[in-house]
Amino acid sequence: AHIAAGHGLPVLQMGDYDQALRDELTTLHFPPERSIAALRYENYQPPLYYVTAAPVFWLAQQLGSAQPLIWLRLYDVLLGACSLLLLYACLNVAFPQAPSIALAATAFSALLPMHIAMNAAVNNDGLAELLLLAAVLTLLRWMAARFNGDAANPRLLLLLGVLLGLGLLTKIYAYALLPVCLLGVLMTEWRLALGDLGRKIGAAVQPLVTVLIPAVLLGIPLWLRNAFHYGWRDPLGLNWHDHVVVGQVTTAQWLSQNGWPAYWQRAWDFTFQSFWGVFGWLGLFVDGRIYTALLLFSTVLMVGALWIVGRTGLRWGKLSAMRQQAALLFGLMLLAVLASYALYNLKFVQ
Repeated sequence: AHIAAGHGLPVLQMGDYDQALRDELTTLHFPPERSIAALRYENYQPPLYYVTAAPVFWLAQQLGSAQPLIWLRLYDVLLGACSLLLLYACLNVAFPQAPSIALAATAFSALLPMHIAMNAAVNNDGLAELLLLAAVLTLLRWMAARFNGDAANPRLLLLLGVLLGLGLLTKIYAYALLPVCLLGVLMTEWRLALGDLGRKIGAAVQPLVTVLIPAVLLGIPLWLRNAFHYGWRDPLGLNWHDHVVVGQVTTAQWLSQNGWPAYWQRAWDFTFQSFWGVFGWLGLFVDGRIYTALLLFSTVLMVGALWIVGRTGLRWGKLSAMRQQAALLFGLMLLAVLASYALYNLKFVQ
């Protein structure tokens, strides 16, 4: 609404976070008569999603819609549907001989309650997911072409850089994928290059630079803007955000009051439950019996996943180079997700 009204990009300021109001709204499950306008602590987020959503909001207003929020939700649902198609395409490129993997993963993502809720909410996760999946698909197609014997396609690498750069303009967690994709390019060229260490490094330099240049060029305007508003040492606005969210419980505070055993129990409960479905800013849980059933289901899934990983490990030498590299890439992505989760929880209690 701020952008659609012509006020430009918002700037995070002291007073944009009200812990007491947030707790009250969460407890009351966000009654429609209560405004959330005072909660503006996401103003530091990269702006691309909000810039693309502003025309949707404006159009809804011009058409006289009494519920422009519904239009924004439908916009996010559309982004989520496109993301599912990209996820299927990614896995189909990575494992073309096993279409069941792509189908099962896409179905799981489409039916995951928390994922459905996130895709039906007004937030920047949907666009970030779409851009990052498009980036991974581009990287996988480039890898497949390279392992097929084709020359490095600079257009695919440039597209990869553009998609990563757009991701940086959409969501903070997109920064975690940039080094992962660069490592994917590096591992591919390293494996294909012949000769000594110098030749391998030389073969990887040009593709890496081709990806980095558009990504960095797209990010520079946002970093300069943030440096102007939040200080040159804070180009992402993260330090200023931590300063603004007065009252949000930090991990250190929670540990000093409750201790490590209670922390680990809470971390497990909230992580598991919020993966499957906790709504209303972690204020609305489903019935405990459903979580118990999901725990049993998760156990079966984990056993099956470990069996597949073990079976793949035993057959690693028989896999094609492309499938090996794709598996390594997905492993790096998983590590990046876990690292992002850990870094956040080192500062704040989930």
